[in-house]
Amino acid sequence: MIKNKKILKGLDHTQYEHPFDQKALSTLQSTPGVDLVGNFITKHTIEKIYTVQYTGSNLKVTSENYPKIYEYLQYACQILDLPKVPELYIEWGYSINAFTVGSENPIIVLNSGLIDLCDDDEIMFIIGHECGHIKSNHMLYHMMAQVINICIDSIPFGSIAAAPLQYALYYWDRMSEFTADRAGLLCCQNKAAAIRAFMKMAGMPIKEFNNMNYQTFIQQATEFKQLDYDAMSKVIKFISIADNSHPWTVMRAAELLNWINSSEYNKFNLGETSRLIVDESPKVITRSSDQKMRKNKYLGQ
Repeated sequence: MIKNKKILKGLDHTQYEHPFDQKALSTLQSTPGVDLVGNFITKHTIEKIYTVQYTGSNLKVTSENYPKIYEYLQYACQILDLPKVPELYIEWGYSINAFTVGSENPIIVLNSGLIDLCDDDEIMFIIGHECGHIKSNHMLYHMMAQVINICIDSIPFGSIAAAPLQYALYYWDRMSEFTADRAGLLCCQNKAAAIRAFMKMAGMPIKEFNNMNYQTFIQQATEFKQLDYDAMSKVIKFISIADNSHPWTVMRAAELLNWINSSEYNKFNLGETSRLIVDESPKVITRSSDQKMRKNKYLGQ
């Protein structure tokens, strides 16, 4: 891995947090029952259960046994100015997936398929995404979203009483992904790699990895975002993901593209000052800097 990234010394998570995340968190913190679930997690040492589950079944990554993967993690923490390097484990699975569990001592878990199917910067994007959750102090609320069904089962009429809290937790959980995606981009500092990662997560077949057409995916993400102007589409989206922990991959890509094309991203001065935009004709990716438009329709190849 080439160490050519800018180290964001003194980075604070409020500098990149998505406004949807901030608003949803404010709503969540004022929702009745949130303290009850937090106390349940603390009292019943839920984090310990997760720790035993994932450390007892998966491969621990260290500088001795998997030095390159461990270097990804160390470098990501250095870039994002995350002082404590979390433990990292690999579990079997051939989807491109990763997650983080625990609050006091978070653990990052990567699928083995992610390592095989992603290049260096794509892996940095995904590990940076998980480190972003830790950096933004998301983990306690994430654990609440994971165990709320256990909590409400122990309370009479809990499922009815907890409905507003469930909705607030699940909604915030989805919105927090937008913030973590921004952290992933700050970490990999490669817009094309972030788009490639989304395309692979969305279902691109391995045989098509060498034929990625970024234009069509960006066009899809742009058109999906435009659906928000139609009230019925908003209702359909809400019903479809009301109890999901992650927003749709294309929706995440659309939100990240909005940030890339904003002045906020350029404030970090990462050497990627041009915008990713959709040019209606011809069908190529263009850059809105003074550089000459590239004829190749594929970024990063």
